[in-house]
Amino acid sequence: MNESTKTKKALRGSLFALFLCIILLIGTTFAWFTDTASTGVNKIQAGNLDVELEYSHDMVNWQAANKNTQMFNDDTLWEPGHTEVVYLRVKNAGNLALKYNIATNSYDMERGKNAADKFFYIDQYLKIGTAQTDTAFANREEAIAAIADTEKTIAKETPISKDWTVLKAGEKSAPTAVVLYMPTTVGNEANNVQSWRKPSLKGLGLVVNATQATVESDSFNNTYDENAATTLSTVSYSSGQHNITGKIQANGGFGAVQAEGTAQFTIDADVYAVYNSGGAMAVEAGGTSKVIINGGDFRQVGVPKDDPCDLIYATENATIEINGGTFKAVTPDNTLNVQDIDRGNARIIVKGGSFYKYDPSNPAMGPNEVFLDDNYKVVQDGDWYKVVHK
Repeated sequence: MNESTKTKKALRGSLFALFLCIILLIGTTFAWFTDTASTGVNKIQAGNLDVELEYSHDMVNWQAANKNTQMFNDDTLWEPGHTEVVYLRVKNAGNLALKYNIATNSYDMERGKNAADKFFYIDQYLKIGTAQTDTAFANREEAIAAIADTEKTIAKETPISKDWTVLKAGEKSAPTAVVLYMPTTVGNEANNVQSWRKPSLKGLGLVVNATQATVESDSFNNTYDENAATTLSTVSYSSGQHNITGKIQANGGFGAVQAEGTAQFTIDADVYAVYNSGGAMAVEAGGTSKVIINGGDFRQVGVPKDDPCDLIYATENATIEINGGTFKAVTPDNTLNVQDIDRGNARIIVKGGSFYKYDPSNPAMGPNEVFLDDNYKVVQDGDWYKVVHK
């Protein structure tokens, strides 16, 4: 992959819904049944599960959410104390049991500049959370208090519900309140002083991610889908330290797991990268980020055999260190790769792991990109190359 991964973002995003639907319909070993109902500028994706989303602002008048639904106002002038609430109900309209969670979508932002002459993004100062409720909140204090257990700083494509909720076929959930507010403790650090700038969130919406639940039984028991993915959206951070665990099945166009900026990741997770018009990266690292992979299973879903796609990819000045895990790319030569212009800056260091038809001691894509630690060697076992201590 010679061009920057960032340049394809708009095109890949627009095609992802179509490709995901096709992938789920034809089926693969790693493509569990999933469905997503989204709002804002996003879409409703129909897989083999059928989930529907309703919303209300008063708990009286309910409407079906669709791709044009705008639950939060793009033109809101955020200031300390400002609070917005929307109530959601999720319906399982299919014939399979499902479990779901609620997440934010991939919204856009415009930055502002404060009195200290520092740029800022408004989402750094907004809190969001969820709570079940039978009645509409009477005031903002009641709404904010209700989300104390789930409250977090808002971020793109981030789960905001506390747990997964199971719905049997035909069931509808109890109402869930989503509360978004700016704390009164926020000061001039979020006070925009340039009138021609308008720090804002554009296209903020909510996503209901659904996947299989262990309810129906086959000839043996009801556990055949217990390993279904539990994270269905991209995991992406540009700062901070993050432990990535669980089972992730997400858009691989720019990395199902993305480390950007100064982010520090430790990964012990199964990551299945869904092909998105030219990309199926399980892990992508850019900026000066560092990613440590200690374990898990890393594979690609729905990749055409004639379209080589990188599985683990580093750009800019990022470092990826692999201590364990299994790695299988559709095109084995592309298992580990560094962007061409960044060779010598970005690095992938291998100290463990098993690789399908790929020898990390003899990387196929070029020099100065993949480094086998001097204390380790590669042992071949059939189609697999295992890195072990000398």
